[in-house]
Parts: sequence; C-alpha cells; structure tokens
Amino acid sequence: MKTDILIIGSGPVGATFARTLSKQKPHAKIVMIDAGPKVSDKIGQHVKNIADPKAMENAQILSQGPKKTPYPMISVAERAIAVQRGELSADILARAGTHLVLDQIEDIKTNEMPSISMSTNLGGMGIHWTCACPTPGIGEQITIIPQNEMDEALAKAREILNVTQSAFPNSPESEAILNILNQTLGTNHAENRQAQPMPLACKTDESGNRYWTASDVILGNTLENPNFELRSETICRRLVIGKLENGEKTENPNYPITNNQFSITGAEIEHIQSGKKETIEAEIVIVAADPLRTPQLLWASGIRPKALGHYLNEHPFVFTFVELDKDLVRKFAPNRQSSVVGRQSPDPTVGVFWVPFDAPNHPFHGQIMHMDLSPMKTTVSDESKHIVGLGWGCLKESNFEDQIVFSETEKDFYGMPKMNFKFQFSDTDLANIEAAKAFQKKVVNSFGKEIKDGGQTLMPPGTSLHYEGTTRMGTENDGESVCDTYSQVWNFENLFVGGNGVIPIATSSNPTLVSVALAVRSSEKISQLI
Repeated sequence: MKTDILIIGSGPVGATFARTLSKQKPHAKIVMIDAGPKVSDKIGQHVKNIADPKAMENAQILSQGPKKTPYPMISVAERAIAVQRGELSADILARAGTHLVLDQIEDIKTNEMPSISMSTNLGGMGIHWTCACPTPGIGEQITIIPQNEMDEALAKAREILNVTQSAFPNSPESEAILNILNQTLGTNHAENRQAQPMPLACKTDESGNRYWTASDVILGNTLENPNFELRSETICRRLVIGKLENGEKTENPNYPITNNQFSITGAEIEHIQSGKKETIEAEIVIVAADPLRTPQLLWASGIRPKALGHYLNEHPFVFTFVELDKDLVRKFAPNRQSSVVGRQSPDPTVGVFWVPFDAPNHPFHGQIMHMDLSPMKTTVSDESKHIVGLGWGCLKESNFEDQIVFSETEKDFYGMPKMNFKFQFSDTDLANIEAAKAFQKKVVNSFGKEIKDGGQTLMPPGTSLHYEGTTRMGTENDGESVCDTYSQVWNFENLFVGGNGVIPIATSSNPTLVSVALAVRSSEKISQLI
C-alpha cells in the first residue's frame, strides 16, 4: 500500500497533524494508525462526554492495554503508603483509563518511575486528560524557537483545542477560591500571571453543558475526507530505512551523527487481532505515539541518536485534598448569597483554577479542582463536605541520565522492545519540591483543613503522566537532540516526531497545548515537502 502521509498515533498531537495537513493538502492521502481499539461510539471521544457511567467505565477499561479490568477507587494516601511499604501493584499505581508500562511486580519494584503509564486506545491519553491548557511562563518556555513564531503557533493550538476560561460559570465559591489564591500569591507577579480560571479545552452550549476536547473534536471533518483513513488496533513494528546515495537505498543503516541523509521507505505494520502484516510505503512519516512509544519505535527501527530516550523529564507532583471552610464564601466572596454548607459533592459548578508558573515569585504550577475533575481520588464520601484537590508541580532539572532503557532481547506485552526507566531527583529538585510543598501548605491553611486520607503527598514518579524530553528538539545535530525545531528527525528527509517528548526543557505545567502548537508549526514545514 502507498500513501502520501503516514501518522502513527491518534492522540491530540497525531490528530492535529492530520487535521492541519488535510486542510493544507486536501488531495494528499493520509493514513493514521493506532495500536489501541475504538472504545466509544465516537472516534477518539473524551470519556467525560460519555453520559452513561457504565459506558464511560467500559471505555476506560478498554483503554487499559493488557489489563482490561476496573481499577478500584484508591486514595492519595493509600497510594503513597503502598509505595513506601513496597506493596506495589498495577491496581494501586495506575489511574483509570491507563495501564502501567511495566506490569510485573518485580519490574515495578526495581523501576525508578513506578507509576509510569500509558493509554492504548483511539484518541490516546487525550480521551482521559484533564483538558488543562495553561500558557507556559518565563522559565518554562521554549527559547530556541522565535517568540513570535511560538506565540502564533500557541494561538492556533488554542483554536484547535477550543481553549476557554469560561467553561464554568462564575459562582460565590469560585470568587472566594480565586480571592484566597491571589491573597496568598501576592501582587509581585508578572502581567497576567495572577491566579485565574484554568484555560480548558472545552466547549459549552447555550445551556452550559460542557463538551471536552479530544481527538474527535480536533479531527472534525477530517474524518469525512475520502483521502483520510484511520486504522485501529494496528501497531507499527518497524520503520524501513533507506540511505540516499546515488539513488540507491540500503536497508537499516547504522545511525552515525553525520551529514548523511536517510529516508523512510516504508513502515511494517500489523493488525493486532488478526495478526495480518503489511508494509505501507509513505512519502512522509510522522511518529506521534507518545513520549514512550515514539522513541521505542525509533529504537526498534535502528534509529538511535545519542539523545533518544534520554533527558526523560516529568515535573514532581505534590497533591492534597482540602475540606473548604464552611464560612469561606462569607469571608472571601463579594456575593454572599450562597454557602458551601449543604452543597452536594461533587459540585460541577466550582470549576478548575490556576496559579501560573511565574519565576521567581511563584516558580510552580498550581491547579485547584473539584473532586469530580481531579485526577486523584479520596475515599471521603460525606456530601455535606465541600472538598477540592490541590496539585502543585515544580521544575525538575533536565538530566541525560534520566532515560528510557530499551532491551535488546526482552519484549513488552505488545512485542516491542521492553522499557525500563532511570529517574532520580537532584538536590536542586528536592529543594524545589520542598518549596512547592511550603507554598501549597499556605494555600491549604487559607482554604480550610486537609482531609484525613488525602494529606500533602509527593506522588510517585510517573504519576503526572506529563513525560517530556525523550525525542527532544534542538538547533544542532550534535547528539543532544533527536530532531530540529520543526520536529524533523536529524539526518532524515521525511521523518518527523510529535508529542510531549519533543519538548526540550523542564516544565511544571500541563504540556498538551505546547505539543499541539509544535505540531502545528511542524505541519507547515511538512506541507512544503509534499
């Protein structure tokens, strides 16, 4: 089979490539493949848009790779205790809709990122994400791309994702929460970096009903393009490489850091359920699997630049739950007609709030959300209590030694090179974590009190799901990066990568907005090659 563009991965970034390139080149044939199944009526639909709770749970279970069983409601405290005692299991460490990369207990016990996880389904982890789209602050911005170009790409990404700060209506509770956050933050912040509603990828109708953005929204009418084809439960086993030299192509060359140019001549794919194998020839290949499986596929294909899989980064993540002071509204909201007393929990009208990264005043990313929107859970079920989750992230230094280690001999549950992980906090990282805890504690004390089973906890590495750096971009082909600033893999004329792994620096914020922006920018380069 032949195609103009092959996209591997159907998450928000893969969907952005498909949407953008389909619009720019409507006559180009685009094939998108994903190892995961279709889990709902709509392709790549966010699980929060599924009205039937049983259908939503089934979509989550189908996304959980080899372990398709429900995960129990586990509290933050129980997770932490299990990690500390070494009582590790997939049920404890993975969130609903995801599955651990390592599913054997002995592997998890020796792994330095015990909670590292992925989703395997059409739409990728994008059907499970919180839809938070904060704008990076100074200190977590990509400086190797001109600022005006990055701003333009971010604006296009917000449009694609339907980003808004009005997903939730204003309420006395939300006013009180923002007032408290800004009192704690103080006035010494940069312009527009005060506490505010979280920018969310979401659309609301006239009745205030929310529809959360995932790949179905991003793809839009791309699905109707007769030149677009989407295949589920189809894995790419290997990219076939040819060297451009006097018109001759050599299969699977070594990968030196030289000026030699290679091209991808095809991709060996397999339908997982039937075992049917074939090779797709493509003019352009885009690998946007995720920050783990993208470098895994390159490595399996013999594409092994020095930086591949290295500089693995994830911001430390401190989480806690707080029972709001029953007099919160009376004390802090200008409109005091409402009260938190007796309001049912979860209450979807409160929303999600953001304390932006703003070094040096607040070199953290703060996210405050109601229980039903929280990625973590608590066992407290008293509906008279008004409970919110507070997550604080901080920067972790980028380090070459933090890495994915690929096995030459062992395979994972999909028959691809098995992964293990090296990941350590430096003294600077530990100091950043303590500073984040201290600021979060000030916010907690202003809100009310921490609840018994959800006290302040540094989550196990891998919990945030915000993995970066494994296919990082750079300005020179010097072994310190995998691709250029347009996401084109060094030494390859037709191979591009996408996703959070491309982000070359440490961040504390949710990375999806930036990754979509980078895909938009990369698409502009790709369209010139077709």
